[in-house]
Amino acid sequence: MNLENKVALITGAAHRVGKSIALGLAHEGMKIALHFNRSQELANQTLEEIEALGAKAFAIQGDFADVAQIKNVVKKCHEHFEQIDVLINNAALYFKTPVGETSESDWDNLIDINLKAPYFCAQYVSSLMKQQKHGQIINIADVAGISPWPEFIPYSASKAGLIAVTKGMAKALAPNIQVNAIASGTILMSDDATEEYKNEIKDSTLLKKLGTPDDIVNAVIFLLKGSDFITGEVVVVDGGRLLV
Repeated sequence: MNLENKVALITGAAHRVGKSIALGLAHEGMKIALHFNRSQELANQTLEEIEALGAKAFAIQGDFADVAQIKNVVKKCHEHFEQIDVLINNAALYFKTPVGETSESDWDNLIDINLKAPYFCAQYVSSLMKQQKHGQIINIADVAGISPWPEFIPYSASKAGLIAVTKGMAKALAPNIQVNAIASGTILMSDDATEEYKNEIKDSTLLKKLGTPDDIVNAVIFLLKGSDFITGEVVVVDGGRLLV
């Protein structure tokens, strides 16, 4: 796909990896619909940075725990730009849920945001893409969805489900819409991560280093620009962590 002047809706794009994807696609000449929930100030900052690149951008608030708000975000994006060529399902929750300590609300929140929301967002966007007879959807998954982490089982289950959604939608939306996923390893550490923990994660990869948001951005751009013959795939970007 030639990305110049195409429209990308990116969920959870106010900060962290979502922001990096938004800026990366803006560099490619795309128009950016930047979704956020509570991070209004960060969303405005990201919007300014995108516009400083000379790209067109539009920020849309929505709580993706509510399917009606997901539908409204897609509607507003389409009304503003009159098309949606790319959907990046990036918004997610991540927190520990040890067995024996997981609450029902923990489970529901992780599944709602990490699995149900991207499914319905893709459903609404794909109905527009079908009319255009083209489009690409990329779901940001996680290696935990392939090899679950014992202290993050609901999170891992949500990402495993997202991988299943990716493969199922690739079948359902072919031949005009490509659907792929990126399973990331550790990209950004939490602010309170110790050096000992960072070194432990580095040592758990074949390449002995942590990833950066640019690693995900480059994978996104590869899927969008590199080939129109890839669909239903999960691109693992983890420094070889799954192989250790």
